[in-house]
Amino acid sequence: MSPLTRRTLIAGGIASAGVTVLAPTTANAISYPFTLGVASGEPAADGFVIWTRLAPSPLNADGLGGMTSASVTVEWQVSTDQRFTQIVRSGTATASQTRAHSVHVEVTGLLPGREYFYRFRAAGHISPVGRGVTAPAVGTSPSLTMLFTSCSHFEAGYFTAYRRMAEENPHLILHLGDYLYEGAASTTAVRKHAPTVEIANLANYRVRHAQYKTDVDLQAAHAAAPWLVVWDDHHVCQLTTA
Repeated sequence: MSPLTRRTLIAGGIASAGVTVLAPTTANAISYPFTLGVASGEPAADGFVIWTRLAPSPLNADGLGGMTSASVTVEWQVSTDQRFTQIVRSGTATASQTRAHSVHVEVTGLLPGREYFYRFRAAGHISPVGRGVTAPAVGTSPSLTMLFTSCSHFEAGYFTAYRRMAEENPHLILHLGDYLYEGAASTTAVRKHAPTVEIANLANYRVRHAQYKTDVDLQAAHAAAPWLVVWDDHHVCQLTTA
């Protein structure tokens, strides 16, 4: 498997000599929108899901990431190489306010048990490049590098373990629960939750998810491999009764 280099992550596949460029778009209407990075997940033998969210101001209290009510057309590409000289799938998706301008594309028609690279473009901006890996063909049992993590509390410390996971270049990352925590911000923690209150509505949850995804180490882990995620108690509002 080819390593997903730091240069590739930062440059986001920006065109250079001999590189296929995404189709031209209209002049920039928004600031850089890919502040939350990219992700893939749910790998199958013929594809995987790719995700991003347009959020030039990801921690705005309304949970809309600094976007207007207008829908935005987002282009996407999947290639066999990091320079996007061999594009095998491409298309467009609509990012709308009803989904906080997130994009969820179910890519199919790929070969089993191999790596691909993907990226997005919107309003003239190109996203970081992500690496997706399809599941092995049914009936085969190749070697598989799978990493797992759980209980990732933003306030309790820094996400350096996620960076280390990205450096391992795994086939799959399994998150076993508590991807985020719903509690109010602490006054003594090394980092402070946003919003500062215990999250209890959709806007709060969008801001908290966005805050976690602004972490560069978490972004690197999402970009390095597909994820499978298990739900747990801190992903929902913990209501109590008297």
